[in-house]
Amino acid sequence: MLESQELPQRAALAQNTPGREMGRVVVVVNAKSRQGEASFNNIMAELQSQGIGVVAGRAIKNPVNIKPWLEELLEKTEVDTVIVGAGDGSISALAGTLADRKIRLGVIPLGTANDFARTLNIPKDIKKVVEIIKAGYTERVDLGLSGDKCFLNVASVGLGVEVAGKMNHSLKKWIGPLAYGVAAFEAFSQRRPIHFKLTYKEAGHETIREFKALQVAVANGRYFGGGIVSAPDATLDDSLLSVTVLEEMGLLELARIIPGLLDGSYVKHPKVQHFNTTEVLVETRRTHRVNLDGEVCQRTPLRFKVHPAALEVFVPRPD
Repeated sequence: MLESQELPQRAALAQNTPGREMGRVVVVVNAKSRQGEASFNNIMAELQSQGIGVVAGRAIKNPVNIKPWLEELLEKTEVDTVIVGAGDGSISALAGTLADRKIRLGVIPLGTANDFARTLNIPKDIKKVVEIIKAGYTERVDLGLSGDKCFLNVASVGLGVEVAGKMNHSLKKWIGPLAYGVAAFEAFSQRRPIHFKLTYKEAGHETIREFKALQVAVANGRYFGGGIVSAPDATLDDSLLSVTVLEEMGLLELARIIPGLLDGSYVKHPKVQHFNTTEVLVETRRTHRVNLDGEVCQRTPLRFKVHPAALEVFVPRPD
């Protein structure tokens, strides 16, 4: 049985017929995210106050159970809109379930980094997000594919994995995005270069390059780690992946390029290689772990691809 919190005032909400524009709405919240447990009732109340009927909703305390709960629900119920209150990891885990379906995704950022929402200019304020969802403006965005898994923002091998390994729930809960800086400092001081072999498509031809590097990052979106710019030229609708290679360098040189992570200018450094492609195979001499949107869940070798226009997401109107 899935560990979850029942929808408050369920009978009253079930009697509230959803509007034609919204259709049948489902809400799921990661109650273990930094703000999730306290936000579920606020989200439900705001949806109700703006006249958005909900046919099913859960605040799930164990993030592992979010995807099975939604998949089971979608098998039994016709759904038009799924609203997810969570961080990047949980939203990324659901992306594959919603890809290529006629289901619109509403994102309420409740995590530590919220990089997917940041890329799409989705605010943290629950009331404002519900207003965006009610307005009904959507865009189709790409997904990154890492083997049989999906990612929204960035997949990485090397430093990003070490940073994720040094993060913990308590640290993220109490100091928020600053936790990434604490973990990154520790990971940088213990850095170890990795021998990479990258095989990718470039101008219609296969290219093979080898590097001794601290990290290889494959970006679908622009940000990672709470606003760090992984790929300054990346957008979620360009049908491309942005690959960045951080070559081996000393701690002092590494420290000098850190300010460039805030605006993406670090990619101009001589020891940073940056290119775009639709597909890249990442191989390492020894097996190394892979970080997908903050979750360490795979190992090299892995082939990364782009899945164009896979998700329809509510976003603010361009004006």
